[in-house]
Amino acid sequence: MITAKFGGTSITARNLYHLKEIITPFHNCVVVSAVGKEHFADTKTTDLLREYFVTQSEGVWQQIGDKYRLLVEVNGIKTDVEELLRDAKSRALAFDMPYCASLGEELSAKIVAKYLNAKYVEAEQVVRFKKGKLQMRQTYANARKAFHGVNLGVIGGFYGGKDGGRETFSRGGSDVTGAILAAALNSSLYENWTDVNGVCVANPSRVHGVDTIESMSYDEMLLLSKSGAEVLHPDAVAPVEKKGIPIKIGNFLNPFGNSTLISHCPSQSKLLSIAEKRLGDKVVTTVLHTYAQWQIAAVVSEFLRSHSHTVNFFDRSAEVSQLCVYDVEFQPSIARLTTDVSILNSLYAVLSSKF
Repeated sequence: MITAKFGGTSITARNLYHLKEIITPFHNCVVVSAVGKEHFADTKTTDLLREYFVTQSEGVWQQIGDKYRLLVEVNGIKTDVEELLRDAKSRALAFDMPYCASLGEELSAKIVAKYLNAKYVEAEQVVRFKKGKLQMRQTYANARKAFHGVNLGVIGGFYGGKDGGRETFSRGGSDVTGAILAAALNSSLYENWTDVNGVCVANPSRVHGVDTIESMSYDEMLLLSKSGAEVLHPDAVAPVEKKGIPIKIGNFLNPFGNSTLISHCPSQSKLLSIAEKRLGDKVVTTVLHTYAQWQIAAVVSEFLRSHSHTVNFFDRSAEVSQLCVYDVEFQPSIARLTTDVSILNSLYAVLSSKF
């Protein structure tokens, strides 16, 4: 059977129907996030819930409620959304910030369960924490009991229960919930549905025409996640790796398009990833590759010798002069550069042309 996790972008009024098209009789567990952003300027539900806990603003709660009202109305879901919202609001301020932040996933799971005519499974009763630490053995036992004899169950990601309330994973924690459920239920496949075509060599929202990696190993995926690529939560690798369960990362908007399969088998691609993250006023760019160290070192050195290069942003370009390089580090399969500005586009252009 298959465990599938759907990110917040798929749990929106205009995109939810894609979820129903993807689910098959082979799926027995669906993990959902809170309603995501409807457009670029929108705010994620979880961020609104955190704001509501601090401000107790009726206007903020109205925004939260409107997201779920729209989700139900547009998709013709037969459920009493007003009762769900009243119930959630009555508990939103009764505990702590993690409890309030978890209500988005809870609402999504209850509504999606109705939409799919599936069983709603409460994550608080399945995923258990003690003193901030995930209780894996208890969680696995709870999951097997909750899904026993269930054709299809829907559960909220990102959170679990603790004595006297709820605990949440870090941002992107629904990935972790999905991996835990896949391992607990001995799934044959863990699908992680996002809004990009699998694992791309670089962030497709910043770099045009990037390739999708067809396959990679768990270790390669873990390195990529820890390097700043926002594809899969780093803690989502270990549970399925121990069971040898493959991870498929696909695009719910294009389910039959390019995707990435993660397993014990190393990738056949040479250039795996170029990712960057900011650390204060510095930018750390990490290249994950399978080339000989002297090859990548030669290309990177040639690139850095140029004190002026062009960084392309879609249909315009900006000249960056006198690039300041703070550090260059080479490890097996990894090159890491610390600079004062982003070099993502320009370095990708050089590496993709050389290799």
